[in-house]
Amino acid sequence: MKIMLSPRFKNDGKPIYKLNEIQLQAKADVERKIENGQYEFEEINCAACKSNEYELLAEKDRYGLTYYTVICKNCGLVYVSPRMTEKAYAEFYNAEYRKLYVGENVASEKFFADQVFRGKRIFQFINTNYEIKNKKLDVLEVGCGAGGILSVFKENGHNITGIDLGEEYLNFGKEKYNLNLFKSNLNDMDKNYKADIIIYSHVFEHILDLDKELDAIKSHLKPEGILYIEVPGIKYVHNTYEMNFLKYLQNAHVYHFSLNSLTRILHNNNFELIYGDEQIRAIFKLNKNLQDKIFENEYSTILNYLHKTEKMRFLNVFRFKKIKWQIKKIFLKLSFK
Repeated sequence: MKIMLSPRFKNDGKPIYKLNEIQLQAKADVERKIENGQYEFEEINCAACKSNEYELLAEKDRYGLTYYTVICKNCGLVYVSPRMTEKAYAEFYNAEYRKLYVGENVASEKFFADQVFRGKRIFQFINTNYEIKNKKLDVLEVGCGAGGILSVFKENGHNITGIDLGEEYLNFGKEKYNLNLFKSNLNDMDKNYKADIIIYSHVFEHILDLDKELDAIKSHLKPEGILYIEVPGIKYVHNTYEMNFLKYLQNAHVYHFSLNSLTRILHNNNFELIYGDEQIRAIFKLNKNLQDKIFENEYSTILNYLHKTEKMRFLNVFRFKKIKWQIKKIFLKLSFK
């Protein structure tokens, strides 16, 4: 199948980043488990429209791991197929994920501080678009890591609960910051637990069965509660990842959303968009009376965007010069009309 973007997306095993020893070992462990069949792969259909008609964009990720990124011809959702199975991903998250992505064997104060920084931005975003500052709410984060994001909500007087599959990072947050964190997924939580806010910060793109996950969210969300989802937006690459789509691709991400494709999947599951942007930061609320809606087929739009981004990525060099924004804005304004 034709590589649509450029030959540099071929599966040659070469990472685009310089990896440290911990990352190199984690990468080697993943490759070994793929080679011996311990990490199996499966074909899937599009999560938004259920079509199996797609075109290939890339064969590898930024770490040089096997990673088949495709775009749905029927609706434009970008996703991974074939991808690792649920069993393979579960082991990957516990054994190699943090080592590969963070480059550390255990959680650190720097990692926690980075989470706190993100937490402050999330708190401000939610409070601006759905006021929560003067309320005492139950806040749940799925995929909480060490709990730094939740610590911000705790400091603002909210009751917090975090769940994740990585024990070492959970233990860091529990032991050093006395945070209410558990090793669990959403389906295994106490069925009586209900939250006012459920947070998925750079987690929803990892979920294999989105419909199943959204059903679980419904069972743990209070009637007037909100769902906050933050993922890397596929139409925002020109502002992030050094304008480099290959640096954006990473083996743990099985979906690459635009606001349109994310909203479509949530709408199909009775969630209404309250506010969102292409970065992507979005707030949804459950609405069982949503009317049917026709969503744009973004196949051509996203494909053109990715081709333009690939051609224009050399402009990232200007980020390190005084004149970066003046020149970059001119090119981008002309290119992304």
